[in-house]
Amino acid sequence: MKDYDRISKKITSVLFLVQSLSSAGFIAVFTVNALVGAELSGQPALTGVPESVRVLGQAFAALAWGYIMEQIGRRRSFAMGQAVGVIGSIIAGGAVISRSFPLFLVGLALMGIARASADLGRFAAAEVHLPDKRGRAISNVVLGGTIGSVVGPLLVGPTGLWSLKVGFPEMAGPYSVSFLFWGVAAILVFAGLRPDPRDVGRELLSLCRKVNEKFF
Repeated sequence: MKDYDRISKKITSVLFLVQSLSSAGFIAVFTVNALVGAELSGQPALTGVPESVRVLGQAFAALAWGYIMEQIGRRRSFAMGQAVGVIGSIIAGGAVISRSFPLFLVGLALMGIARASADLGRFAAAEVHLPDKRGRAISNVVLGGTIGSVVGPLLVGPTGLWSLKVGFPEMAGPYSVSFLFWGVAAILVFAGLRPDPRDVGRELLSLCRKVNEKFF
């Protein structure tokens, strides 16, 4: 019989790390998105457009990710989501360098799609636990996001200086953080999220049903 307690702890730990990394990368760019939008567009009135595009990408992708995760599993879906974030970071960072506002919006839309995938990690952690432990599992993954949201802004200044040293605009620096962190998160998911939380959740549900049928 599988050691579900060990498996659930491992999966939750991986999701905690992934949430920390993806959140740090996301918040780092969130800190400068409005400033970059105003600079690239040349119109202060468009300062809020980048974040609006990112939020729309995230909102519309949430339902799609739910369907995809049910079809191909959590591990592949989360890895795919982080990969989309990597691509979005490259596009957004390249747009800052090339000073292209439309391209920057495309990058942010992809980052929003990636964020929608990452946010579902808390529910993946919940499904590999029995009902009485699901609340703590969710809070542990959310804690990872909180840690990332603290670390992310602290990296904006140093990465901006690094970007200037290598000859790129200062504002391009934070997008290197999201590129790096989401890339590492994708590798962690694909390598560490085994067995797939979807399969573990289904097995636990089946066991619970058998226990209920036996005693009730």
